[in-house]
Parts: sequence; C-alpha cells; structure tokens
Amino acid sequence: MSQSWQVELVAIGSVVPSTLAHLREDLAGILACPVWIATFHVDPKPFFDPRRRQYGAHSILERLLQPPPEENVHRIGITELDLFLPVFTHVFGAAQLGGPVGVASQYRLRPEFEGDFPDQIRLKQRLLKEVLHELGHTLALVHCKVPWCAMGASRLPEHVDLKDSSFCNPCADRIGVPRNELGLFTENP
Repeated sequence: MSQSWQVELVAIGSVVPSTLAHLREDLAGILACPVWIATFHVDPKPFFDPRRRQYGAHSILERLLQPPPEENVHRIGITELDLFLPVFTHVFGAAQLGGPVGVASQYRLRPEFEGDFPDQIRLKQRLLKEVLHELGHTLALVHCKVPWCAMGASRLPEHVDLKDSSFCNPCADRIGVPRNELGLFTENP
C-alpha cells in the first residue's frame, strides 16, 4: 500500500540544522515518502506561558497552520523548548488527530534532563520516535497496544526508548507505509 501524503519539518525557535537534516533523512527512509525542511521557521516567543515557564503546544499547533499546509502535507514542528498542554505538566509532543500539524520537542527527551550523561545518539533516536508518533496522530492513528510500535503511549523518556522507530504492521497498513520487515508482533492485541 502506498500513501499520497508528504512531510514538512518546521523549526520552532532555534533548532540545530543537523537535527533537522538527520530527521529528514531518517523519516524519508522509514516512511518511503517525500520529506523536506521548510524554508521558514516559527518564533515561539508568543507561546511562552510565564506562569508555567513553558510553551503552549496547542498555540504552536495553531501557528503551524499559518500558512495552511498544502493538501496531503503533514507539517511537524521540531523544537528544543519545554511544551505543555493545559491538562498535563509537560508533553514530548502534540498533534491534531487526523489534522495536518504536529509538534515534537527534544527538551525532556534529553538524557541529561533526568540526570544521565548527555547522549546525542539516544536523543536523536528519541526525537525520531516522537516525530513518528505525532505524525501518526496527524494520520488519525491512536495509541497502539503493541509495546514497541511508534504509536505506543510514552509518559517518560524511558518509555520512548522501549519503542522502535517504526510502526507495527496494522498501524503501518492503516497509513500506507512499509511494514515491519521482520514481521514480528504483527497483530495489535
């Protein structure tokens, strides 16, 4: 099954250019679809909540709709800022379920945030999995019960580590991306 959608990555605030470049390359390989980096970036200052000392993910999603993405383009914002939704103390990302935009943050995915040593490889893997997760939500996928699927729920960075940077076969089939080549745990319990 092939998909007709594409992915646009947008920097929210200051993001290391190589982070976006690596994401673009990794996503294009996993999803087998066009992925590019937007020529514009989003200034996050208007979305800062001084009481919480975090940035409002919902407001960022609204901003990512301006200008509206072209039809079949899923726009994912990438940031190094701490995000929140009103009902959560923090989020790794957020997305419009079945909508065209999502956002993923590296802030709390950094190993040093939890007291570990900095690890750029682990951070890169965590961010890729979080981007896949939020992209899946834009494609109308909900949380999956297959533990290693990118659509599994994650409350802690360690939960992200347990996931793979791919979708289980039922999730992959729903969005039209290549299936898990190993064929392991192909059914959603």
